[in-house]
Amino acid sequence: MYEDATIYQLKANADYVVEMLLGGFGEAAFKPCGKYEELSYGFVPVKKGDYLITRKKQALFRVKLEKKILSPAVLRKHVVEAVEDHKDLTGERMSKQQVESLKQEVRTGLLPRAPTITTVVEAYIDTERGCLVVNNPDKDANKVLIQLFMQTLGSSSRAITLDTVAA
Repeated sequence: MYEDATIYQLKANADYVVEMLLGGFGEAAFKPCGKYEELSYGFVPVKKGDYLITRKKQALFRVKLEKKILSPAVLRKHVVEAVEDHKDLTGERMSKQQVESLKQEVRTGLLPRAPTITTVVEAYIDTERGCLVVNNPDKDANKVLIQLFMQTLGSSSRAITLDTVAA
């Protein structure tokens, strides 16, 4: 169904997994990044209000990821300026630990203005073959999707394992 898919083999009954997912979509619905959050993710409806659509032995769902992008060059520039300002004011050099702490402060200050990248990943559970098919070549986005998938299954996720079949 997808060209750039990654396929994960479910080691549990696929129909059971679909049933478990149905109850968890509301709690794991997508909420946009907060002012100081770098990453936000959650389920979004496939079509008006439906988080899961089933057809012909397939259960389709979507996950949305929103990530704020901070350029390393911009971060470095702001940190260097802050370190120089500190030296000009106090006449003292900062320790590595102080610079690291300053870097976190600068990062936090830049986050509200950082641009965001939004990605929507489609996936489906093939109940006939017992696999999860993720339509995304980005391994980092897939890790987030799998994390959300397992989190949504809750305590049942201990009984479910995934093996990558193909990428």
